[in-house]
Amino acid sequence: MDFQTFRFIAIAAILYGAFHFAYHKVPDEVLSTKIYPNVIGHFAANTINTLTPDRNVTVKDHAIISKAAKLNIVRGCDGSGVWFMLTAAILGFGASVRHTIIGFVLGTLTVYLINQVRIVGLFYVIEYNRAWFPPVHTYYAPTLIIFLIAGFFLVWTRWCSKDELATDSKEA
Repeated sequence: MDFQTFRFIAIAAILYGAFHFAYHKVPDEVLSTKIYPNVIGHFAANTINTLTPDRNVTVKDHAIISKAAKLNIVRGCDGSGVWFMLTAAILGFGASVRHTIIGFVLGTLTVYLINQVRIVGLFYVIEYNRAWFPPVHTYYAPTLIIFLIAGFFLVWTRWCSKDELATDSKEA
């Protein structure tokens, strides 16, 4: 293994661990009463109410609630794990500051939007067929999210490399 690959793996692994360590220092009460309703819940509820106004979905702390369904958002269901993974990989990649900032911002938005689609989708799964919830929540949605974020990272790294090669050839 070459040094650059080792450096990437080491930095990404250390950052990923540090992010998770810090995340688990945030009290559950803060997440469930402040972060989840304001950052995830209301946006998801507004989306559901826009798509299906008859649902009359509301948010109470960490729960998205209608007459037919209740979806609890708990630690780990907020997209944090995949965001930590992507952020650690972006920071560990060693791109320019400009590319890193762009990757971080676009990556954060991508993770957030994908997770919102997942939350809304899981709400409808609970509403229509609760038996589908465990496999969709545990296997299918997380796998899809990892593939989508890996795709984002691949596109970002190729853009960085191509952009930096173009810059290098202009300077030569």
